[in-house]
Formats: sequence, C-alpha cells, structure tokens
Amino acid sequence: MTSDVTVSVPARPDFVRLLRAVVSSVGARLDMTYDRIDDLRIAVDEACAQLLATAAGSITMRVTPADGRVIVNVCADAEVDPDAWPPPDVEESLAWRILAGLADEVHFELSDEGPVVRVEVQVQPA
Repeated sequence: MTSDVTVSVPARPDFVRLLRAVVSSVGARLDMTYDRIDDLRIAVDEACAQLLATAAGSITMRVTPADGRVIVNVCADAEVDPDAWPPPDVEESLAWRILAGLADEVHFELSDEGPVVRVEVQVQPA
C-alpha cells in the first residue's frame, strides 16, 4: 500500500469511530502489529478530541504510508486565531503526553485548511 487514504467526517464525536476504523484498516494492510494498530487508533482518537474543541464543521484525516512509517494528519476546517493554535502549554497537557507516548512524532500545526494534529508511527511488521 503506497497511496494516501483520505476521509472527511462531520466534526462530531460519534463520527470519530469511522476515522479509527479507517486508520486500523490501513495499519492492518501494512502488516503492523496489533499493538501498533491500537496505538494509531488511540492517537487518532486523541487528535480528534483536540480538534473537536474548535468550531469545526468537519474533520479530515489523511493517512500516508511512507518509508517504514505511517503519517496521520487530522485536520479541522475551523478558523482559529494563529495565537491560539496550538493551544497554550500544549506540551504540558495530558493529551500531549498520551500522543507522545503512542506516536514516534507529534506535531500541532496550523495549515491553510485549519488546525492540524500530525502523528507519525513507525511500522513494525507482525
């Protein structure tokens, strides 16, 4: 699997499960271990929780397999003040600690589309 998978859902908690299911499927197709797939699922859940706090109408997740890792970008279509994203003291928050414990890299970014949480996880074949 070498192509991106992109999914957009309404920015509502009951749709986050679809994003978790998609990232699980991509992880399985890449022969990731069950533990790494669970790490991805929980990381997507945590990223969505951060983005649901914005005034977004939709959340878009792009999963990119690349060079032995999986890059997951979760983006909200919300307009946020550039001084308010990432949230103040984000690296001291529980969400950051959870994401940092699950992923190899975590980044809170601001794109043209809106706030983004990007996580990268190394693929460890089963």
